[in-house]
Amino acid sequence: MATEQDLQDFSTQVTCPDDFDDFWTGTLEMLSAISLKPVITAEPLRSNDDVHVFNVTYLSLGGLEISAWYSLPAQGDGPFPAVINFPGYKSEPPVRRDWGKSGVAVLSVAVRGKLKSSAEFNPGYPGLLTAGLESKETYAYRGVIADCVRGVDFLRSRPEIDPERIYACGSSQGGGLTLITSALRPEIKAGVAGYPFLCCYPEAMAMFQSYPYDELACYARAYPDQEERMLDTLRYFDAVNFAPRIKCPMVVGIALDDEVCPPETSYAAYQALTGHKELWLFPNSGHGNAHDYPGQERAWLEGQIGLTAVVS
Repeated sequence: MATEQDLQDFSTQVTCPDDFDDFWTGTLEMLSAISLKPVITAEPLRSNDDVHVFNVTYLSLGGLEISAWYSLPAQGDGPFPAVINFPGYKSEPPVRRDWGKSGVAVLSVAVRGKLKSSAEFNPGYPGLLTAGLESKETYAYRGVIADCVRGVDFLRSRPEIDPERIYACGSSQGGGLTLITSALRPEIKAGVAGYPFLCCYPEAMAMFQSYPYDELACYARAYPDQEERMLDTLRYFDAVNFAPRIKCPMVVGIALDDEVCPPETSYAAYQALTGHKELWLFPNSGHGNAHDYPGQERAWLEGQIGLTAVVS
């Protein structure tokens, strides 16, 4: 088990490329030139007395059609606050009906490769982490991150959503995407990143021989002449390099027995945050199984939204 001292003693090799901001500004400009073209389809069998559920599609980078579950409170006309929920690496995005009674809308994004978003791009799991790794322009996570950014665009386009009250959360890959999307979209007012993936790639590859990071280690063994280029590409997609650009309040939750996302790497992202931040440490807990985490996430977001007093 990692200790808090282990986290504090950790030093990452991650450096931020000189053209990092230019690359992502250019990517956002490419996205803005693509019409969102949202389509919203009712899902009555997934709805209940508290929430109306819809399947949403919108266009993202490369013109790919991205799918999401959209849950709206059944009571009231809005404008509602909204939580955008990002998925894990292997898990499919859930239908979030749990916020309906609280009067909060939820968009649960199926990034490319998941659910109905897999029609035009489906590298599989494993597979996503190394797809297009030859350059930053072709790397799959450029599109994945764009899909999350477009989810914020979708929420801001909806008259039933309060554009000043959009919040973000996710665990594992979803935790990394919460950090990254919050850096790119200042419209996000607060976020909770649980057990964040996509942090400190070089160290994560060396520390654990477990998937998903072992996909990168296997790639490096198979193509040793490409390892330096691979690591250079990954610097543009490392949550540690996005963290200083986050302006909203952010929580990072870390399980000290995590054998998927090394706790030290998640802590590096937390350290890099420059705004209001909170750290939740869960001793004797592994990846995604800290029993207190879901309740803390819910209570903290409710506090930020203004439903209850903030729980720290």
